[in-house]
Amino acid sequence: MMIIKRDGRKVPFDKSKIETAITKAYWEEEYCPTQPLHPNATDIAEKIRALDKDMSVESIQDFVEKELMAVDPVTAKRYILYRNRRSRIREQRSRIMEAMRRRLDAIAVQNQNANVDERSFSGREKEASADIQKIYALEDVLSEEVANAHKGMLIYQHDLEKAPIGEHNCLNIDFEKLFKEGFSTRNGDIRPPSTFSTACQQMAVIFQCQSQVQFGGVGTVHIDFDLAPFVKRSFYKHYCEGLLWMTEDEIDNALWNHYGTEDLEKNLIETMPSIDDKRFHKNSRAYDYAIYMLEKELKQGAEALYHNLNTLESRAGSQVPFTSINYGRDETIEGRMVSQAMLNASLAGIGKHHKTSIFPISIFQYKQGCNANPEDRNYDLKQHALVSLSKRIYPNFCNCDWSQAHEDPSNPDTYFSTMGCRTMLGFDRHGLGYQRVGRGNNVPVTIILPQLGIKYGTCLGEREVPDLEGFWKEFESTLKLAEQGLLERFDTMICQAAVSAPFMYQNGTIADADKYAESVYNSLRHNTLAIGYLGVAEMCQALFGENHVHSKKAHAFALSVVQRINAYAKEASERNDLNFSCYATPAEGLCSTALKALRKQHGILPNITDRDYITNSHHVPVWEKVGIFEKLEIEAPFCKYPTGGCITYVELDSTFVQNTKAIEQIIDYAFQKLDIPYLAFNFPIDTCLDCGYQSEFNDECPECGSRNIEQLRRVTGYLTTDYRKFNEGKRAETIERVKHSKY
Repeated sequence: MMIIKRDGRKVPFDKSKIETAITKAYWEEEYCPTQPLHPNATDIAEKIRALDKDMSVESIQDFVEKELMAVDPVTAKRYILYRNRRSRIREQRSRIMEAMRRRLDAIAVQNQNANVDERSFSGREKEASADIQKIYALEDVLSEEVANAHKGMLIYQHDLEKAPIGEHNCLNIDFEKLFKEGFSTRNGDIRPPSTFSTACQQMAVIFQCQSQVQFGGVGTVHIDFDLAPFVKRSFYKHYCEGLLWMTEDEIDNALWNHYGTEDLEKNLIETMPSIDDKRFHKNSRAYDYAIYMLEKELKQGAEALYHNLNTLESRAGSQVPFTSINYGRDETIEGRMVSQAMLNASLAGIGKHHKTSIFPISIFQYKQGCNANPEDRNYDLKQHALVSLSKRIYPNFCNCDWSQAHEDPSNPDTYFSTMGCRTMLGFDRHGLGYQRVGRGNNVPVTIILPQLGIKYGTCLGEREVPDLEGFWKEFESTLKLAEQGLLERFDTMICQAAVSAPFMYQNGTIADADKYAESVYNSLRHNTLAIGYLGVAEMCQALFGENHVHSKKAHAFALSVVQRINAYAKEASERNDLNFSCYATPAEGLCSTALKALRKQHGILPNITDRDYITNSHHVPVWEKVGIFEKLEIEAPFCKYPTGGCITYVELDSTFVQNTKAIEQIIDYAFQKLDIPYLAFNFPIDTCLDCGYQSEFNDECPECGSRNIEQLRRVTGYLTTDYRKFNEGKRAETIERVKHSKY
């Protein structure tokens, strides 16, 4: 008698396996090999042997169930449960093995993140590991309700593979602390920097090390304030070097006598006068030398920072740290020089062809009375930023006058800033208020709004008017489920030991890191838990037959949905004493993943699932032919509510963007009239990799005829070297993007 295995193999019948299976089911969790067999196990096994014919595994199990039901119904039920449990384990193992095979053989390259090389050794290893961790998260970490909402594409759990290990998302690093105290890594410690160039080198290392203990972006709230002290230190160093080449008579007696010869440099560093101090000007030769050397160091240091942040492939899949820098607010001469150096580095580009740098995402902090208007001290920096934008797409602009910014003018750590694709930080309930330094986001989830729109709308032809009562009822339960999912993820995070992220807790890159011995909760409580949303346009189309661009009714309804998410986040914050926020999700991989799930569930629906992507958050769909100001006005009302992060884009052609005056007018209108918090401009940058020519020309270089072209585009909040590396949904979206400057 032969047994036909599930894979088709035939093996001899072994009655002991039947006896063991029945006995295991009988004893359940208490089973051990020394326990006696179930009293009917041998009889049933002998009956199967007596059939004396080849049987499949499933047929044998059916026979066992039938026999047990006749003699021992209790054990029969246990056997059925045991059988089902083993089937689930077997199916799970099969899914894992298939997923691993496809990932490790680079068959399932999806490019969910455009800056991850999924074909590389480490990229394949990363994706295979992620697939296993995702299965584990859904089966053993998240509750059944939360897991099912993710599987059903109602609420998406971002970076699900990180749920089992409790890793958090992103962080604004406290650079001032690390620059003052130094920092340590596993293999050594680093002294505080003493010059600008050293500070830039250390900043790159800190970004890199911090990015290893989280899954999202790293940023600085104010790189100009962070690095300004080291502009002074470098100046003093060069100034003292200049003094060494002068005779004592040439040195200003007031300066010499004030500080003394031996401790001149030490005292200057400690007292920190401005490099524009009159005492330095009296020694013109030393001063001119110091300024010359300082400007040279600023150029080299800033360019080195940019090159390092684009070449330190410190994450699996050849990823570099996902870095963001904010600047433009420091009005001191030293802070202004830092902002200028960063803008010059952006303009210079990287590598032999001076290509546009992908990282850091640079953000200019627009502020009335500081840099917004011609009479402002830093207005020239705004002009400089516009020139950089016209060539490099960066910087983006954030509105520090936004109605929800809530800054303390005397505390730069509270200055409004953004990080990554669009992350923003609001009020902290645990004592930090609107401080942004040392805080970040723990994890976001995203509500797939088209799912509810399709279910309760008119698009399926099941009703003539949308069932808005049904929509709101299920929307409320969906919000509760989103809250539950975030709390489950947070609970896993705060159960981790500080040794899981030694760089972060030992060096204090995160707020209240010194309290980690008690619990990492003391630090993570300052971060946000974000309830995101995707597909406002498709939701409206499904409900009303029109999206929020064409229908005032749809626009008003969509706005009420986002308002409710924001209000619910506030309620959840009170309920749980944590920082919940509303978040306009930057769906990179999700735009395609959600589309595929919706199409599988509901088929192809016009202007809902007929494209290869779902529209991000509340954005005007990329195919809509609207002008610049119309797009801004449609999206502006939504921007008050996603205090966890949002962005507004304008698509331009490469000739329009050269008109920096027009760009400035758009920014001023968006910020001063519409209260938009975060604004960015998109235009194509094509680079010939043979001759280095850059412009918009797509497939063939007009200078040398080469077709070795790199086509740089923005993905969501960040750039990538070539849009052909995007996932299929983002590629399709990029191709369909309408240039708003044409309407």
